[in-house]
Amino acid sequence: MVVESTGPVKALPQVTASRPTPVVSGAKGLEAVMELRRLRGLSPSTARQLFTSTVAPVVNYASNVWMHAFKNKATGPINRVQRVGAQAIVGTFLTVANSVAEAEAHIATAQYRFWRRAVKMWTDLHTLPDTNPLRRTTARIRKFRRFHRSPLYQVADALKNIEMETLETINPFTLAPWETRIQTDGETMPDPQSAPGGSIQIAISSSARNGFVGFGVAIEKQPPRYRKLKLKTFSMTLGARSEQNPFSAELAAIAHTLNGLVGLKGFRLRLLTSNKAAALTIQNPRQQSGQEFVCQTYKLMNRLRRKGNHIRILWVPTSEDNKLLGLAKEQARAATHEDAIPQAQVPRMKSTTLNLARSQAVTTKALPEDVGRHVKRVDAALPGKHTRQLYDGLSWKEATVLAQLRTGMARLNRYLYRINAAQTDQCACGQARETVEHFLFRCRKWTTQRIALLRCTRTQRGNLSLCLGGKSPSDDQQWTPNLEAVRASIRFAIATGRLDAT
Repeated sequence: MVVESTGPVKALPQVTASRPTPVVSGAKGLEAVMELRRLRGLSPSTARQLFTSTVAPVVNYASNVWMHAFKNKATGPINRVQRVGAQAIVGTFLTVANSVAEAEAHIATAQYRFWRRAVKMWTDLHTLPDTNPLRRTTARIRKFRRFHRSPLYQVADALKNIEMETLETINPFTLAPWETRIQTDGETMPDPQSAPGGSIQIAISSSARNGFVGFGVAIEKQPPRYRKLKLKTFSMTLGARSEQNPFSAELAAIAHTLNGLVGLKGFRLRLLTSNKAAALTIQNPRQQSGQEFVCQTYKLMNRLRRKGNHIRILWVPTSEDNKLLGLAKEQARAATHEDAIPQAQVPRMKSTTLNLARSQAVTTKALPEDVGRHVKRVDAALPGKHTRQLYDGLSWKEATVLAQLRTGMARLNRYLYRINAAQTDQCACGQARETVEHFLFRCRKWTTQRIALLRCTRTQRGNLSLCLGGKSPSDDQQWTPNLEAVRASIRFAIATGRLDAT
């Protein structure tokens, strides 16, 4: 049946895919962060978690492609997302400088996130198998040409001092889906002396110190027919700390130990480790660092099983006093003395190399010199992790009050006069300009409300950094914010009602 149309035919709208650019990511990120901002009353910790899980991924989408263009006018949309996000977390004003708002809300800068993603992609390219075409192009990318440079040139140039060609190869899967995985639960085994066949207990431990990584092994062998117990210990220096880590050392110790036991027949093997990550990796291997050791371990276990051996890997918490694990730990520490020499040639671990690359390419910068004069005077430790400690225990209203006092952009006449929202910057008491210091310590209108604040700061009255959780220049390296004084300052400000929105 044919249906004829009597009216004009309208053209269907053309659907075009938006090209990933800083402007597009900023627009999409602004939509997401405005939804977060509408959720009023969230605690700072909850709002920060929502920002990290819902807003940041939208902004970071395809940043590896366009991050080299993130400059000049392209920074505006994304910086606005950061400012609105800080306002949703701790209640800073939109007029607060972008770097100050990010430091107060304890969120990573956009440039920091982009660089972390780019470094991870550059590291992932070097762990691909040789059959992957992307892996074969990395050598050509690293040829630093003067013209027609790849967008990855900045990343390659920043990481040119790190040897990426010796990285381990990570395949799409470690084991075939039908291969049996070994169980690493805490199921008990028969006592070695009562077992019908021979029994072996193996304790492994790792150590990372003096710039080296090594492992130690202690083997307790109980031959059949009630012969004497045999105890054997050995250690090995695996490599430099910049190439290996304790996790890879545990996996290497398991593979190395099983390789020396492939000739056994009819034994019960119980392998003890205090590294829970290594035990879980053996139980359920994934596409992760240390894959080569895991594959080698499973091949050796299959050979041992075909000869009638039974193998179980057990995780023993460090809190338990196990003598065999103690001996293995002593051997591991002996393998990482100051003059140690690596005894094995193993590829660099991806996880360790990735952390090293990020620390070199992604640096946490201090606040700009011409930004945040007031907040620098209040807190010399910005940006720092202590801001999370200050805000996470507060409610939304308390966090907003603290953010106003720390940034200096508060509903006080000094700031309101600067933005033409007040006719004068003088305080209502008529004694001086209404600054944060005058409001907290000297204004005569709030003498009654200030009693509790003065009790908390009896020895350091008038110390603005102490009252607002900041570090003053006279504080030492062991400084921690005085949360009692901070809460007293917040209670004082709320009692006055001066910083409430009208």
